[in-house]
Amino acid sequence: MTGASLKERLIEDIVTLPKKKIKEVIDFVEFLKLKEDDWFINFVNKRGRSAKSEKKAGEKFIRLEELQKQYR
Repeated sequence: MTGASLKERLIEDIVTLPKKKIKEVIDFVEFLKLKEDDWFINFVNKRGRSAKSEKKAGEKFIRLEELQKQYR
């Protein structure tokens, strides 16, 4: 499939979605763009190192759901 036909197919599929699902698609696309940014990669790496240290120190971890609430 060519790039143009992939885009056309994506647009056709999105057009048929309800508004709530379109918002989810937009959020996902923004996430995909975000995870390519250097600052985001550095943040994830820093947070990973921090979590590893906290685990060794026996500290309690924040649940994924709690982190997701902070992001939204």
